[in-house]
Amino acid sequence: MSASTPDFSRDFSHDPIPDPSFQTPATSDMPTVPTPRRWSFGTRLAFRFSFCYLMIYALCCANATLWEVIPFHIGEHLENWTSWPFFHGAQWLGQHLFHLTGVGAKLHDTGSGDTILNWIAVGIMLAVAILLTLIWTALAELRSPARRSLAYPRLFFWFRLTMRLTLGVAMIGYGLSKLFPLQMPPPSLAVLNEPLGNTSPMTMLWTLIGLNPVYEMICGAAELTAGILILFRRTGLLGELLTAFLATNIVLYNFCYDVPVKLYAAHLVLMSIALIIPDMPSLINFFFLHRPCKPIDGWVKPARRYGLRVETICVVVALLLAVLPQAFQLRNGYAQQLISQRNPPPLTGQWHLATATKPYITGDGLPTTDIFFEPSGRTMLRDSATVLWRAYAKADDKKHTLFLATEANDPVTYAMTQPDPTHLVLQPTGDAAKTAGTLTLVRVPLPSHYPLEDRGFHFVNEWGLER
Repeated sequence: MSASTPDFSRDFSHDPIPDPSFQTPATSDMPTVPTPRRWSFGTRLAFRFSFCYLMIYALCCANATLWEVIPFHIGEHLENWTSWPFFHGAQWLGQHLFHLTGVGAKLHDTGSGDTILNWIAVGIMLAVAILLTLIWTALAELRSPARRSLAYPRLFFWFRLTMRLTLGVAMIGYGLSKLFPLQMPPPSLAVLNEPLGNTSPMTMLWTLIGLNPVYEMICGAAELTAGILILFRRTGLLGELLTAFLATNIVLYNFCYDVPVKLYAAHLVLMSIALIIPDMPSLINFFFLHRPCKPIDGWVKPARRYGLRVETICVVVALLLAVLPQAFQLRNGYAQQLISQRNPPPLTGQWHLATATKPYITGDGLPTTDIFFEPSGRTMLRDSATVLWRAYAKADDKKHTLFLATEANDPVTYAMTQPDPTHLVLQPTGDAAKTAGTLTLVRVPLPSHYPLEDRGFHFVNEWGLER
């Protein structure tokens, strides 16, 4: 009998009976395309509104959006274009409908994300999302049953990918700014010499966290971990849960201590909840009912290999463009801060404004009374109402100039002269000489050390130290 001829004389009666439940492993680890499930009308309506509103906010809020990962200022221009209709529309409504006046009536650079125009812009986004949802629902539900879409698995996949990338970029940014403890710097001279009762809740919170950089770095590591986990589909659910927990903590800080990032932080929580909701049945079955469960079909993996490739490319590009440059920038900034703390610049300290040909105005329109040059290299201003303002100053000892800028004022370069160690004269140069005045400052003696910074950590405490 030839090798190619089958042997029909062999007895198969003793061979094992094949298990009918056994399935041959697929040649690819990708699942077959699942049959689209029928979503209820309420589910379809909720998805349409969530898609419209959260996508608009994620791309147009002008606060740590996906556009920032695009280099060469291209992303910055795209962010300005997408946010322009909403924020300029908010400015028009604020002036003509709500009759706003003063600084809040115009768009301006600010350290707050909760200005009145921010709230109006979010209201416009909400109104546009509701309108789009109604139009989408009317066009979709009035179709014939044969042409009506009962589910949106592909659109749902792209919505989820956009939300994951948005949250990933945000959490990585938050995490890196704490991992290299720059967001909450060490207590400033301005705060250390301010009566405790005069400090704001946000300043107290920032001082408390910045007092011990180890705590801040641990918080940053947790946020960075959440941001990285949420970018990948296999760890996405874990990253979403961790992001929801951390973002909720951020929201509590912002609302309880009046930190002006309430709107943005609250939307991070909404985005993470929107990602978690489809997996809630599986989470409830596993954690509470102790039943075997699996992820929702079409939720963890894309339906086609092409979608997986696009998703992977987006994640890798986001990591390379957003994480690495930001990490190097923050690392260099933290290294410079450590150098400044070890070797404080000569101007470090509090300088009282003795005379000024023209007052240096702060954001509220009040004149500056004191300038604090911090050991960390930062600068703080105190106005006549004892309110502290962040500023940026850089002294050039070779050229004897001082560059001073705030969010409320145009940058000014001063010619710097110091007749003696306790006096400093700043004279504006260039075009600034027409608008800015000459400032004469006197150094204020400060304590050489502060118990708040010297206390440190103690394993043994016979009594609680209160002072």
